Amino acid sequence: MKVNVTKYSIDLRSKDDIRLNIGISIDVSVEKRIDTSVVIQLNPIAYFVDKASTMSFDMLYLSAIIYAIDRAVNRGIYSIDGWSREFDVDIALPHYDRFQSIERHINTMLSFLTGDYWTCHFVGTEAVKFPNFKESLFFDGITQVNLFSGGMDSLIGAIDFMTNHPDGKLFLASHYDSKMPGPKRDQHELKKLLLAKYKNQFCDVPAIMITPSQSFELSSRSRSLMFLSIALIVASYAKCDIVVPENGSVSLNYPLSPSRRASCSTRTTHPVFLNQFRDIIAILGVTIGISNPYEKQTKGEMVERCADKEYLLQVVATSNSCGKRGKRQFMYDTHNATHCGHCMPCMYRKAAMIKGTDKIKGGADNTTYGNSFITLYNKKGYKVAEDFFAMIEFLKKDLTRAQIRRELRIGGMGGFDDLDDYVDLVIRTREELSAMIRKDNNSIILQYMNW
Repeated sequence: MKVNVTKYSIDLRSKDDIRLNIGISIDVSVEKRIDTSVVIQLNPIAYFVDKASTMSFDMLYLSAIIYAIDRAVNRGIYSIDGWSREFDVDIALPHYDRFQSIERHINTMLSFLTGDYWTCHFVGTEAVKFPNFKESLFFDGITQVNLFSGGMDSLIGAIDFMTNHPDGKLFLASHYDSKMPGPKRDQHELKKLLLAKYKNQFCDVPAIMITPSQSFELSSRSRSLMFLSIALIVASYAKCDIVVPENGSVSLNYPLSPSRRASCSTRTTHPVFLNQFRDIIAILGVTIGISNPYEKQTKGEMVERCADKEYLLQVVATSNSCGKRGKRQFMYDTHNATHCGHCMPCMYRKAAMIKGTDKIKGGADNTTYGNSFITLYNKKGYKVAEDFFAMIEFLKKDLTRAQIRRELRIGGMGGFDDLDDYVDLVIRTREELSAMIRKDNNSIILQYMNW
């Protein structure tokens, strides 16, 4: 389907609310066109204009445009195979000529990230005219930029840095979609808690609002590109590195079955995607280090090794890992739970808290889950139980190292010299999930597992 970026315009609502609107036209069929747009609330990012890399701002515009297209086109209606969509996009950027030489790199990265087929062409547009901002000392002295989603892993990443670097200053890069308010609430509440303990050790900046006008697709695979682009702006100003705090199990997202390689294989922090992003910004001349120090740790190992685990356990319930918390009609046991209990992010969280607190009497997971395992087991054949049964069938398999290695190569990791480290990660992830099932100790499920 053909997509065109139509117009950039600034909406100056107040000195504290400056918004950039980017118009987008999508010809989803011969008969139908979707007109959409994306709004970027520029405060406080606009402060860094003329202070940060111009390429980093173009990456922000690019990421917001891709997100708006991703959200506007429903996969169920417009996919070519039940999942993947085809996009032929003319993307207007102020410094479009720098991107023309890396169109192939951009298309490869986007296709890997979202599972779609992208053909992006870059065309020119006028430079975005920002209002003037007064100089400020608020952003001086930033020594690291962390992605901050409001989940447990980004919370651990923040705690680890501020505990281990008391003289450092952390910027927490975050954004939210005003049509999906949950993450903003999580980020805000966690920042309040962090501020009470780590005052003056991080920039307490509100999350950046990036909202598309059309929201027909909820998978949002492109979302992480906006986190990285916001982080890139700040890091290029501060001349520091970016850390992506995400456990290796979720980053790698090893498919539970061959049928889940594409549609269920989220790649928002996958090692291949991060390598692709690093290559692109290097070609654009942005020399910023980007790393995920947790990429070879399970989620449970992140909890276990947290630099201040006592504090983590005090505040962890405020973080949220759930991918489906808004669908309370499918929370059969606890309707008002904070987590659904049936998506894979919930499974990984529950398993992590068991591993990370196994030496603490009575455990320490005060997360509330909407569904127990036996409820999901009894819902076999229903969509709500799909992830649960995919997981336990995966755990029943006797996988060899060679089989795991082969699957990782299929997933794009054949060129990694440390491939065996990721094989080990998959093995430990399976052990962590299995320990969770055993800890649940339901005789019916254990019998089903032949344990």
